[in-house]
This record gives sequence, structure tokens and C-alpha cells, in this order.
Amino acid sequence: MNNKNKPNLLILGAGGFGKSVAELAKSLNLWSEICFVDDSWPNTLEINNHKVISDILGLGKLNLDAHQAIVAVGNNELRQKWYSLLHSLDIPFASVIDSSAIISPSTKIADGVIIKAGCIVGASVKIHSGAILNLGTLVDHDVEIGSCAHLSIGVKVAGGKKIAPLTFLKAGTLVAD
Repeated sequence: MNNKNKPNLLILGAGGFGKSVAELAKSLNLWSEICFVDDSWPNTLEINNHKVISDILGLGKLNLDAHQAIVAVGNNELRQKWYSLLHSLDIPFASVIDSSAIISPSTKIADGVIIKAGCIVGASVKIHSGAILNLGTLVDHDVEIGSCAHLSIGVKVAGGKKIAPLTFLKAGTLVAD
């Protein structure tokens, strides 16, 4: 697909996590242009060669017909709030999934999910919208990850567990019997 047929990606949040999601998205070559919406605008107009086009409050004033969006902030409550805003503006969600992630074909992934490098996701897992699986997360079979949950770096979840919406699991957490 040539660039003019690809949508643009709008990343809400241009902090450290947002910058890493932008780099991941660029490596996937699925979007024509990647830009940020961040409250550092208008003082900041560019981050790592990506335009910052608005603050969060100005999002509804933009023409975003050719855009998909992802929320790239680690704060679960804020991520949920911004997803609600995107939904109210009818901006479609993108998922950004590293090509090195190993994901079972029976896994169900909702829109707006971020899965970083080194993740392994087993059979019959359900990942709800806005969830983050950060670097090296391992999720075994039949796990359900609630919306806007954040599994930080190196989290391991044993089979059959349920991670509630808005849960934050810190780096290295083990969820098992």
C-alpha cells in the first residue's frame, strides 16, 4: 500500500511512552504520517521528527477524517478518559503491535491496544480496548485483560487469570496461583 492510501496515526501523549509508541508505529509502516496531540503544544511543535498538532482540548477542532488514534500514556484513568474523548469524536482507534510479539491466532485483541516487543500471548486470550502489554510481557492461555489495564515491563500472567479493567501491574509482577 502506498503512503497516500494509508491513514495517519494520531498519538495522544508525547511523553516517554508516547515517543516509544511513535518509534514502534513508524517501524510497522502502516501509517502515512505519525503526529502527536499533547498538552505541551503550542510550546512544542515537534518531537523526534513528528509534529505536535494540538493539545487535548483542541482535538475536536481538528479535521481528522484520515486519522486513526492511539492513547500512549501509562496512567490508566487518563488513558480511559482520552479513549472516551476519541470515541465521542468518532475517531477510529488503532492498535500498535510490535512485529516481534508472538500472539496466538486464537487471541482476541480489541482496538486501541499497544503490545510492545518481546511479548508472548497464549491461546484464547482476550485483550480489551486501551490495554498495554509493555516490553517482554508473558500472558498464558485463557487470560482476560480488562480495558485500559497496563501490564508493565516483564509481567508474567499464568493461564486462566483475569486482569480487571484499569489494573496497573508494575514491572516484573507475577500473577499466578
